[in-house]
Amino acid sequence: MIDFELDFEQQVCEPEAAYAVNRELNLAWEIVEETGANLFLTGRAGTGKTTFLRRLREQTGKRLVVLAPTGVAAINASGITLHSFFQLPFAPFIPGKGFLTSDRKFLNMSRQKKRLISSLSLLVIDEVSMVRPDTLDAIDSILRRIRHSSAPFGGVQLLLIGDIRQLPPVVKEPEWEQLSPHYATPYFFESHALKRAGYLTVELSTVYRQSDRVFLDILNSIRDGKADSETLALLNSRLQPGFNPADDEGYIRLTTHNRSAAVINESRLAALPSPEFVFEAEVKGDFPESAFPAGKSLRLKKGAQVMFIKNDTGSERRYYNGMIGNVTELSDEKICVRPHDSDGIIEVERMEWENTRFLVDEADGRVVQEVVGTFSQYPLQLAWAITIHKSQGLTFDRAIIDAMHSFASGQTYVALSRCRSLEGLVLDRPVPPGAVITDSNVNEFVGFCETNSPDARRLEQLKNEYAFSLLSELFSFEALRRSFSDFSRYAMEYIVPTHRGLEKRLIEWREEIDGKLCDVGRRFLASYRGRSVSEALSDPESNLRERIKKGCAYFLDIMRDLQVFLQQMPRDIKNQGHAERLEKTFTTLADHVMLKSALLSRLSKSPFSIPTYLNAQALALLDLEKTSPVAPPRKSSKKKPGLP
Repeated sequence: MIDFELDFEQQVCEPEAAYAVNRELNLAWEIVEETGANLFLTGRAGTGKTTFLRRLREQTGKRLVVLAPTGVAAINASGITLHSFFQLPFAPFIPGKGFLTSDRKFLNMSRQKKRLISSLSLLVIDEVSMVRPDTLDAIDSILRRIRHSSAPFGGVQLLLIGDIRQLPPVVKEPEWEQLSPHYATPYFFESHALKRAGYLTVELSTVYRQSDRVFLDILNSIRDGKADSETLALLNSRLQPGFNPADDEGYIRLTTHNRSAAVINESRLAALPSPEFVFEAEVKGDFPESAFPAGKSLRLKKGAQVMFIKNDTGSERRYYNGMIGNVTELSDEKICVRPHDSDGIIEVERMEWENTRFLVDEADGRVVQEVVGTFSQYPLQLAWAITIHKSQGLTFDRAIIDAMHSFASGQTYVALSRCRSLEGLVLDRPVPPGAVITDSNVNEFVGFCETNSPDARRLEQLKNEYAFSLLSELFSFEALRRSFSDFSRYAMEYIVPTHRGLEKRLIEWREEIDGKLCDVGRRFLASYRGRSVSEALSDPESNLRERIKKGCAYFLDIMRDLQVFLQQMPRDIKNQGHAERLEKTFTTLADHVMLKSALLSRLSKSPFSIPTYLNAQALALLDLEKTSPVAPPRKSSKKKPGLP
């Protein structure tokens, strides 16, 4: 268990709130790390979802990739886009039919990408509220195909992070005409694969961005679509039409449309008498324009109001994403900014953003990120105005908001929740009841989420089921028995007639597999069925880990003998059709033998744990992809004295 409470920069004053933070985040951690259950991690703005993701990346025992629906969201999450990773076309995916496009890039994945996907145990999707349901169904289809699994999402665990009360997915009208016969709404939770897979929900409830209880109550009412006349009256008490703050007061204006924000910024910049300087971004390698985290051209004048768009990664932490200030000094080589919340001057340096890809490190089999492109620019943008959409994830001390013409569900809530306090909020126009837009489908989903979080008893049950399922994967040999049966049936028909002694050996090995592998494995698992496997694994006094280690050594000896037998197996037959059928069943059997042998070998050398097992399983899969499990078939000889 990880103590998340100590990691937050902001400390919660009330002990009850501190306990809630610790309990919710640790509940999410236990679900992700110690169960195989899918999780939707949600919460209001500023509740710690980003902190959780960062800690997960640093300390998880599972092999993961972090993906997001848009380029900017992916860069912010230090991941890559869903479409890039899975090579998805942007056309709709129709259940039962596939993509409505001739683009088939996802069918031509590189061998390295397929190896990576085959070895994953956890798939993280950040900002999932912006993901369409057909995108998840397309991902499910690809994962099942590449991982050769009929389980939803190919058996990969999902961690979905986002706030469904914020901005919805963008779906164009022609696309929705094609998708609406298959999905009730454009939200991710309508995914057919996700419904089949099932998932738990953890909602983070303690807000760090705001501490004013009155303002929090207003925000919660707006978010839930329950703002009554009294709430709106209190909110509209901040109405100041024509409010024109001084440049050094640090107000930023939030608008509903891009054009409005652009006009304000352009007019204010043009009004400054000082000369204009233009700073061009430096783009190297592969960095698509759609993922640019800042403007390719940054136009500034002395006196311009700007916003930092990246946290300072230096030791001094001089600025943060969303900090507002004014340009005090400007030249071709120098930009100085005075933040509105301090008296100091910051000399701003260029910052670099990285575009990465996930791959498997051939040296040790780890999932790593490789930089494929960089974007270098001053981490600033004009900030007299910004759209509500682009403000998502930012925090402001002072903001002027015009949400009268909100047109999307959650838009008003996103705008208001950017502010730290009610006192720092100014309304340019009143917020009418019609601007508080909620979706009844979202309301229903939120109601479901409130009942979908596991209690302590259910959590322990999930942990035990997951631990036992891993043991079952390790000590179950039923798939091997079936593949041996399939192969031996063809071997009896096509090979035995010309190879003396082979029939006896095949029968002996069938009995060995049934008795020494399958029966022994079943008895071992039966002795722990119904018991708390997860608790036993975490108990240093338990002998379970030692029993597993010895069991792996026992089974490994038998598997090695079986592997030798298969390496000596003649497979030379002249009939091409028979040869193809024989080779197909032989390859399936040989893969099972090699995969299980590699797994048993690794786990016979170290104590069993969930991270150890998952890593050993992934490495075994990677070995299978790059190693031929058996010697190639040998040519026929005139003499058939039995097995060579």
